[in-house]
Amino acid sequence: MGWSIKILTALLGVVLLSTLAAANPLGAEEVERIESSRYNDSITPDSIQAQAGNLTEVSLNATGVTKTWQGFYGNVTGSLILADSTGNNFYDWNVSNPSGSVFASRDDSISWTSVACLSGAEITAEETFLDRDPTDPDSVTNTFSDTNHPQLQVGTQTLDNCPTTQAYGDGGSQDSEFWQILLGSEGNTIYTTILEDAATLGFNERPWHFQLLVGENGHTGAGSTTEYFFYVELS
Repeated sequence: MGWSIKILTALLGVVLLSTLAAANPLGAEEVERIESSRYNDSITPDSIQAQAGNLTEVSLNATGVTKTWQGFYGNVTGSLILADSTGNNFYDWNVSNPSGSVFASRDDSISWTSVACLSGAEITAEETFLDRDPTDPDSVTNTFSDTNHPQLQVGTQTLDNCPTTQAYGDGGSQDSEFWQILLGSEGNTIYTTILEDAATLGFNERPWHFQLLVGENGHTGAGSTTEYFFYVELS
């Protein structure tokens, strides 16, 4: 899908304000598009000879490109700071191999104190937004079909058993890295992923801190786009 979505692949520069209380995720300050690509859908078709009078059993194998999902992947750089309300740093710590989470939402003002696992009703609303029926192969329901993910800390909230799946690693399908978790807050869907170790190889056999799947309704016609806002919480 075309480049009008605010962010594609990202190197995120972030700052986390350290206080005595747990801090909420902050908006990513710098988001740089590196590259984007899509599956080549102009494949030359295979052929078979037809002869009058014959009956021939044929087995066909085909690949289609989803019109429901967009993938983001990249690395995170930044720092942890201890600062006052006007931005004067008391101390800071460079973060070269961060831990924490990356979030993407269509809303630019999330109430982080009310974040919870995406509910059944909210999943239904997201299916409607994406023009999907729960029985479709690439529906939200069929994509985020598991609930077994590492415990997730979002601000002051500790979350377990949310709808989840895993993006592919360097060996394809796997169940231990690149967690994709569905959260919600006041009717807003929040696509979430847990940051990985810098040496974790992703879908294209290159090391990434994160891979993040987000919903985008491409069923309305070519060139449709959806704006997503990115947030990061370092720990």
